[in-house]
Amino acid sequence: MEERELWYWLLSLETIGPAAIKRMLEQCGAPEAIFHTEALPLRAKQAEELRESRRNFASLQREYEAMEAGGIRMVLLTDTEYPSRLKSIYGRPYGIFVKGMLPPEHLPAAAVVGARRCSHYGRETAQAIGRELAWRGIPVISGMALGIDGFSQRSALEAGGSSYAVLGCGADICYPSSHRELYALLARRGGILSEYTPGKMAAPYRFPMRNRIISGLADLVIVVEAREKSGSLITADQALEQGREVMAVPGRMGDSLSLGCNQLIRQGAEIMTSLEDVFLALGMAEETSEKGKSMPALSPEEAEIYASLEMTPKHLEELSQETGWSISALLMYLLQLELKGCIRQEGGNQYSRRL
Repeated sequence: MEERELWYWLLSLETIGPAAIKRMLEQCGAPEAIFHTEALPLRAKQAEELRESRRNFASLQREYEAMEAGGIRMVLLTDTEYPSRLKSIYGRPYGIFVKGMLPPEHLPAAAVVGARRCSHYGRETAQAIGRELAWRGIPVISGMALGIDGFSQRSALEAGGSSYAVLGCGADICYPSSHRELYALLARRGGILSEYTPGKMAAPYRFPMRNRIISGLADLVIVVEAREKSGSLITADQALEQGREVMAVPGRMGDSLSLGCNQLIRQGAEIMTSLEDVFLALGMAEETSEKGKSMPALSPEEAEIYASLEMTPKHLEELSQETGWSISALLMYLLQLELKGCIRQEGGNQYSRRL
């Protein structure tokens, strides 16, 4: 039995997490000794799973070989490439499974998290944050979930940056399945990380556990939208326990998607009022974006129409009534504004400003 195969065996155990592994290592010293020791500091259910896994060790060896052949590698706490940010967190994983790359050690990193069912404003904000972080070379850490997570990560990748997803399942599983394209992009231009061995399916209890790794890999955690009881708030709490800075995007009073962020601000989180707040928190406020963020020159007609738009989508007919412009004229100027990157078209003849 090879040492790394024994580590894979330990990390594959469903009921045995970092705390139990730590107790066994303190008693036995190494995975091989754990494999051959009967009296271990475990609960009955844990001890039964461990005994059963010893009998099935040959199948785990085959799993380990298949993992490596499939392009996923196991990075142990004792390996030189293990992320230094994770070494200091409580409950640090003894190993992580990586498809693609790990976040670079020499760059600051920001985590962007939020509601799965986010608002239009939340999506725009997440995309703007991901895009600006990418332009300044800052990796985006998140969970590849629907909503804020996915929007921020896709935006970062589309802007030429890098992003890293921490999953609540094996690194070989795309969850949610609708994010297959994003999963493939992350694997090529960033990385997919998990503390769970390949083949482990997503389960509700795994996501709060993985959140400590999302915050642990980041220097700053940005919460864009969150309900009063949200997994994003768990990530924020863990970030504070780990000594990371937490920033929240404020929302409208009474808006259910804003309750979590407003609560964080009330409890002392930094408030995000502009994208520059993010770079101030990362110690990069003096730098400017490669792309520049000044408003492009607008004609008087374009400026008038732009002024009538908001972050929330507005229907073409409503714009016509407000501005007095005909539908045909509006469509011409709206197309020009869209080409200049000032606005975006939503479905059903709806238009909104871009951040």
